[in-house]
Amino acid sequence: MTVTTAVLMALLTGCTGENVDARQQLESRRSSAEAERDNLALLTEVRAALSEVAPALEWRSPAPTVESGSLCKKPFDRVDGATAQVLQSGGAFGPVPDADWPRAWEAVKKVAAARGFGDEHTLKDEPGEHQVSLYDKDGSELSVGTGVNTVASVYGACHLER
Repeated sequence: MTVTTAVLMALLTGCTGENVDARQQLESRRSSAEAERDNLALLTEVRAALSEVAPALEWRSPAPTVESGSLCKKPFDRVDGATAQVLQSGGAFGPVPDADWPRAWEAVKKVAAARGFGDEHTLKDEPGEHQVSLYDKDGSELSVGTGVNTVASVYGACHLER
């Protein structure tokens, strides 16, 4: 994008300063439709990885779904057409057994890494209860937890509708 185009875009859309930078950052990302497609595919792969390690898991829904959409957080909150989504695996009845959790988590990390997720944060890792997240470069969070039941969710980063 040329400087002239950026200035013209700022004047026409009412974006100045921080908003222009935020819009440019979002324009460098995939669209919200592409992010939705990729994140649903990721959750499908995560479900398969967990089920392979813990075959007794019974998923509550036939496929992952978009749970909700929302406005974006700062600095993207004032960018027209910017949205973020929460996507759910559908949840499974029952936990991944503690003895299988390390193998299950490694399987999840492998499929997530292939889609750009890698920054790992452990929220809880205790017998009978595990909650871990991975992040991608745009800030999307893949959260996987098991306790009484098992769930995987993607808290999507901000993307533009195109």
